[in-house]
Amino acid sequence: MTHEHQPGADQAPEHESETIDHGREQEPAMQPKIWVGSLLDYNYGHLHGDWIRAAQDDEALTADVRRILAASPTAADTGEVAEEFGIFDYDEFGDWKPGEYESLTIVAAVARGIQQHGPAFAAWAELHDADPDMLAAFEDAYLGEYDSPEAWAELLMEESGSREAIERLAQEQVGDLARYVRLDSGQWAQDAWLSGDITVMHKDGGGVWIFNANP
Repeated sequence: MTHEHQPGADQAPEHESETIDHGREQEPAMQPKIWVGSLLDYNYGHLHGDWIRAAQDDEALTADVRRILAASPTAADTGEVAEEFGIFDYDEFGDWKPGEYESLTIVAAVARGIQQHGPAFAAWAELHDADPDMLAAFEDAYLGEYDSPEAWAELLMEESGSREAIERLAQEQVGDLARYVRLDSGQWAQDAWLSGDITVMHKDGGGVWIFNANP
């Protein structure tokens, strides 16, 4: 992240390396964090803040922010009250980027979803600008992670029995010519996307996440 207020390496603690298995076999659970700084201190030319684990309930996250503000050295020196804060940096939020003055409620909701569901939730949050209603609809909308939209269509055809039914019908209608019948799963997936039935989000490094566009 490039940010005009971003703390330097000698000013902010190093990101902790954590590996927690929540049932996701291919990769460790993400642990979103935010670096919260006091604006009172910043306005006086000082950088006071700390890293906070973001995947908490709203009350716990707010309490951590208040702890940082209560420890403001500028407030202690001047007698002013440190009340305002900014999110100067963040880590492990995937495709979603919390703004400097993002609501802590939104930050916590997205972070909890990312910790539970992984980077697919971050992509969903980014797609819908972290709208709370859409965040709550993730589990209904998420259709899975695949190598390609065609791979999703192939699996859906297999699981629904569509391929078998079509092959059986072709055999009944045209006999041996049925072996030349091919289902165009790639075009079927393309049509599903163009018609607005699904949303396809491409992953960095390859692969896609597929979502029901109307959960």
